[in-house]
Formats: sequence, structure tokens, C-alpha cells
Amino acid sequence: MKRTNVLLAALLIFLISGLKGQDYNFLSLCVGGALPQGNFSENNFSDSTNGFANNGFMFSFDAAWFPDDYIGIGATVTFASNNPDKQKYMDDLKSSIIINYPEPDNFPSDSINLDYGVWKYLNFFIGPNFTYPLGKFNFDLRVMAGLSLVWKPSQTIQINFPETNSFSHKAEDKPVPALGYSIGGGIRYAFKSGYVIRVIAEYANTKPTFDIIDNITWNPEEETFNAIEKEIAIPIKNIHLGIGIAYNFEL
Repeated sequence: MKRTNVLLAALLIFLISGLKGQDYNFLSLCVGGALPQGNFSENNFSDSTNGFANNGFMFSFDAAWFPDDYIGIGATVTFASNNPDKQKYMDDLKSSIIINYPEPDNFPSDSINLDYGVWKYLNFFIGPNFTYPLGKFNFDLRVMAGLSLVWKPSQTIQINFPETNSFSHKAEDKPVPALGYSIGGGIRYAFKSGYVIRVIAEYANTKPTFDIIDNITWNPEEETFNAIEKEIAIPIKNIHLGIGIAYNFEL
């Protein structure tokens, strides 16, 4: 039995060593999911760094150049979008407004109109790309960093109570730049000369700072609502899982 195992192991090593590696440069397009992590996925309204984010969509355009058989330079342009739990966020915001009123039980909740948008970000990253070719397969590992542009969900708050003391706020979804990074890997399988199937799994992280309304309080002296604003750094963390088509080429 031991002799059989040794022979099988020797045969496997011989077959692997005889395979031609697909260590080409490549361009690829991948689509898939963006799975929020940490505070980005939490929905505790008392913590301003929580993003209420649900699973979303990811699209990436990737490239890598390998001057060496195993080490190269990779780059990516990645767009991701996460739809927040809008109903939970708006219910919590409405509750926080009502509880700050002197007579919360008498507050007409239908006087509050809210709307909440979508999380979006665009990454421009570059960094080392390591590959291990094995037959028609390539096993890739890359660590990249660069610029992230993040759009916080647009926000509309309208309180008509009383009509003469109404409160209105509208925050547009404008891009905020921040430094970010990603780390992960992928597998390429050459099913036709030059063309391959590519599967990726990566962790992306950035931490932009936004101006947000942290609370809305009632001013009894002026009998109106006041907004308490502050700057908050919100960690945007996602796991990207994707599949797509790549093209292997030589320079």
C-alpha cells in the first residue's frame, strides 16, 4: 500500500511538472456581489459609524502585467453599490425625532417625510500581483491600494410640525475622496486560447469622512427643530465575490 502511494505521488509530481503554465498578462471584467462587513453592515442608529448596508452589487475592470513568471503589477477599477436597510434607518430616525419632542405621545408622526439613498464607491487601486501557473489554471494573489470615491446615501428630511416651524434638510450624494486598499485572490482557467474564466474573492476597505446630521432636537425656546451636525469617519468594508471573463496576452 505504501509503495502504491509513493508511485501515485511520484506520478502526480511528474504530471504537474510537465504542465505548461499560463503565466500571461491579462485583462478582465468581473461582476458579482459586495458583502458589507463590520460597522458598515450594522444598523444601530445610536452609532453614527453604522452604515445599515445590505448585500450589494460589484463590477470590476482588472489588468495585470507580469515581467516575471510569478510576480507582476496589478490594477483595478472597481464600482460597488450597497442598498441600505432604508426602512429600518428611516424608522429609527423618525423615532429619534419624536422622542426629543416634549410630548412624544402627541407628536403626529405623519408630519415627518423621509427619504434615503444608496451607498456607492469607486476604487482606483494598483499594487503587486502574484501568480502561480498550473496547467490551464492560474492562482492569483494581489494587494493593492489607492484612491476611493465614496457616495453616502442622499438624505431628505422634511418636518411640518407645526407648519410655521417646519424643518427641512436635503443632503446630496456627492463623492468624497479617501485612501483605500484591497487584498484577495483569484483563479483563472483557460478554456480557450487567450480567453479564460476568472473567479475573484477580495476584501476592500476605505474610511471616508462625511458631514452628517447626528441628531435633530427640539428647541423649546424657539419652538422649532435644530439639527446637530458633525464630521464622522465611516469605515466602508466589503468582501467582493465575482466571476467574469479575462483575456490572456503576451507583450
